[in-house]
Amino acid sequence: MGVIPIILNRDFSSLAFNNLRVNNKVLLFFIGLNENGLIGSTKIYKPESFKLLMNKRVIFLKGYQNEFLKDFKKKFNFSWSEFSEKLNVNLSTLSKSYMFESCNLPYVVFKKILQISDEIENEILKKYNAEIMEEELIIGRKCFGEQKKILDPIKITFRNKNLKLNTSKINYSRQDKIKKIKLPTELTPELAEEIGMHFGDGFLSNKRYDYRLKGNPKDEKEYYQNYIKPLFKKLYNFDLNLKESYKSFGFELYSQALWEFKTKVIGIISGRKEKISIPSTLKVNNQKILCAFIRGLFDTDGSICFKTKYGYKKYYPEIGISLTSKNLIKEVGEILKMLGFNPGVYFNDKYGRISIYGINALKKYENLINWSSQKNLKRLIDWKKRYPKLNNMAIVVKWQNTRLWSVRPEFDSRLSLSSNFEINNGVRT
Repeated sequence: MGVIPIILNRDFSSLAFNNLRVNNKVLLFFIGLNENGLIGSTKIYKPESFKLLMNKRVIFLKGYQNEFLKDFKKKFNFSWSEFSEKLNVNLSTLSKSYMFESCNLPYVVFKKILQISDEIENEILKKYNAEIMEEELIIGRKCFGEQKKILDPIKITFRNKNLKLNTSKINYSRQDKIKKIKLPTELTPELAEEIGMHFGDGFLSNKRYDYRLKGNPKDEKEYYQNYIKPLFKKLYNFDLNLKESYKSFGFELYSQALWEFKTKVIGIISGRKEKISIPSTLKVNNQKILCAFIRGLFDTDGSICFKTKYGYKKYYPEIGISLTSKNLIKEVGEILKMLGFNPGVYFNDKYGRISIYGINALKKYENLINWSSQKNLKRLIDWKKRYPKLNNMAIVVKWQNTRLWSVRPEFDSRLSLSSNFEINNGVRT
């Protein structure tokens, strides 16, 4: 049928708008109300994609929309009910959706607040770190790329920018000298990734100069042979002797120079890793270093999986990691937040866990951090093959001046104010 335009000159709350599944296909179910408030018609569509064009919104940096609303509510001495009535906005929409920043503030609401308070627009925008944006939103079917969280811009709070490493006091054993072992004198992304691998599947003995790194022989051989082995050659001039046992694949090294470098220069604690934490050497204001560390850690001890959701098999992505060190989980969670993610951080009696959910988070992780492990890359490629149209259908974000803009696609009263709604390739059933 092509494009079916539906012009809505009133709030979406006047329509019941749900998703319906028939034979694992998502349909749109519209219940139109006539002038008397009675059900006048029911139409069901099977959309290929949606296009939603809405009026201006005000885009705040995270936390500032909440602050703006609370400040002016206090200034007017309004209750939430009085405030919503004055603005002609639904009470729940104002006190929950706008207040808790689950969607951006419409410009007309922002303008009303300024008119009541007699404030100057540009001054308020500057004070609350906000800007006005025309909206144009491309949305796939609800199951494709549903967004419930706004991804933040990158904001690294570490102050240290020094990447130099002092190796002058490191002792080399006779075997180290024969093998011509070298040590890095600068913290590079390659070294940061190797440190991440250490924190994942590595072990540094506290009784002898022994270091080992071992993975799963079922699906990590290629990673060790094609990536880790050349990396150790480049960083330390080690020619790794990879070995396989019935439950592991990897290597063991005996090197005084490497042991002292990891403990004295990098600051890694030897022995069991229950209380291990990220050394200060690695806490630098450098995006590439932090991303490389996360990549090495998640490649060795993390996972990427796709869960069946919305009736689609192995569809919804989760990037996760579980570790015995709760300190390390907290610190990794903080770094991920600095990089603009919204990680879920959980703890039980034995472990800590980080989970990153959603398609946009997956895309951001792929572009910013990515994977070196062929195992994880293959899973991502397989997922893309299962849903080849996904990249064209799940874009629900827009960048402007480092702000990432997003609207929750539940299609309720939050998406109001004279919107133009199109269904592309819709088929009426």
